[in-house]
Order: sequence, then C-alpha cells, then structure tokens
Amino acid sequence: MKTIYFILISITVVLCGLTACTDSNDTWTVASSSPRFVLGTMQSRVTYPKVNYTHSVFEEGDVLGAFAIDENNNVVGTSNARYRVVGTEEDRQTLEPELTQDAFPANTDYTYIFYYPFKEGTAYNPVTHMVEADQRTKALYERSDLLWNVANGSSETNGILTVNVVMEHAMSHIILEVPTEMLYGTEPCAQMLSVKSLVSGINLLKPIGSTGETVLPRDIYMWWFTEADIDGKQMYVYRAVIPAQTIANGTKMFSIQTGENEFKTYTASFSNNQIEFKTGKYYRFTVTETGLRFRGLIEDLENGGDYYYEY
Repeated sequence: MKTIYFILISITVVLCGLTACTDSNDTWTVASSSPRFVLGTMQSRVTYPKVNYTHSVFEEGDVLGAFAIDENNNVVGTSNARYRVVGTEEDRQTLEPELTQDAFPANTDYTYIFYYPFKEGTAYNPVTHMVEADQRTKALYERSDLLWNVANGSSETNGILTVNVVMEHAMSHIILEVPTEMLYGTEPCAQMLSVKSLVSGINLLKPIGSTGETVLPRDIYMWWFTEADIDGKQMYVYRAVIPAQTIANGTKMFSIQTGENEFKTYTASFSNNQIEFKTGKYYRFTVTETGLRFRGLIEDLENGGDYYYEY
C-alpha cells in the first residue's frame, strides 16, 4: 500500500499570532492583525453521506495546510502552517491555526492558500500528488483526493479582514454501480484498470484545472461505498478518485470480482470515442448483464445530482 506524497521546493519562513473563539452569541473575537478564515460548505472534503454521491463537508478538527503569499510571490509567516476546522455547523465553520505563532498577518494584498489533506514538508509550489493504488477504505480514499483554494481578503468589519475559503477538488471522481447478484462475497473487489495515478508540476497559485502532467498507469482498488436500490435493482456502489485524464474507447476500464478467484473485465465505450475526466467532476458508470454503461456526468452538485446520460 502506497501513501499520498508531495514533491516540493522547501521554503523558509517567519510569523505572528492570532486568537479566535466564539461565545454563546456566535460573536467572534479575532486579533485585528490576523484574518478570519470562513470555510465554504459545498465541494469540501471527500467524506460523503451514503445517500448522496456529491455533497461533502469538513468535520471539526480536520487539519488543512496553509500558506500566505505576498504580492512578490514570497511566503509570509509560517510555511505549511496547520489550520484546523472549528465549528460543526456548515454555515459557521472557520479555520484557525493550531499554534498561535502560526497565525497569518492580515493584508488585502496577500494570497492565502489552503490545501487538504495536510502533509508534512509541503511547499506551495510545485506539488506532485499520487492517488492510492488501494482506495478500499474511507481513509485511503480520502488521502487520495487533493483539494485546495486560493483566496484573498473579501471584506473588513470592525478592523477584521474576512477571507472566504471554498475548497475545490483537484481529482476526478468515479462512481461504479454493480448489481449485487453479479458479485461474489459480501464486499467483493472492484478495480479501475491502468489509470494514470500521479500528477506532477501542480502550482497551487493557479486554478484547479491547471494540474500539470499526469503519468504512472496503475490499477486502482475502489472503495466499497454503500449498497443501494437503484432503478429497482440492488447495487453495490464503488468509488475512486483519479487525476484528470482522457480514456479512449476500447480501453479495459473496470474489473469486478465474480468468484473466489474470478474477475470479469469491462471495456470503455463512449459515443465520442473517448472521455475526458475533469477535475472536481463526478462520473457515473453502471454494470449491466450486457456490459458497461456510462451513465454520464453528475452536474448539479448543490441539489444533490442531476444526471446527464450518455445513453
């Protein structure tokens, strides 16, 4: 089993402090020398409720890595500071430094970068990210995703700079539905076959879609996510995250376990001869008795998923 890693350029640093808290009236007390980082809710982390493929939120105590960058592209304060999620309600979550000396100074000319999951030794540029070859648990799946946000101060109230942080997924999300009657055992294996699993040259200052070069084809064990009644049929639902990439018709794409040591392979077949898997998008596939169906792209994340069917 491999772990997510980042290949980086080291950066040296200096810094100052902040305290942030809430009282019973939800009144924030923040040092005016430091920003208040307000965490957005949609497309947040990779933990999902079982009834929804797309909606996800951070949980209190989650740790993000963070950088403050000045107008000359220099790191200000602590490099790769640890910021944790505070608050359990989606519309009231904020990010606070674990150590007060790691708090960033407030400046409307600064750019604030947050990424998840946190990794020791990370620098903001360049970054290389590799998804896990084994994503069969929630933790392994979560470590395979990469999220980040580039934010600037949006408003100032009573001398406190507010920075809105809305994390975005840098990986593509694959959802595979398989009839339980076609599978062997209670939690049989499903794999994506020979997908590119490493993306290099990521610049966290650029938009999410600019994620560098994708290489290193590997088979990916998928996460057994849930069992559900879909279109009147009992299905096992599997998930995987992969870097953005293109897969052509005729490519062996999925393998499912049909016996103790038996597997059946399914080949990609798209109406446009290939499909481009994009960052932050969700793609749904269903295995049927006659083959593999690409059900389409789940577009409407806010309302829980409107499907645009391929066929």
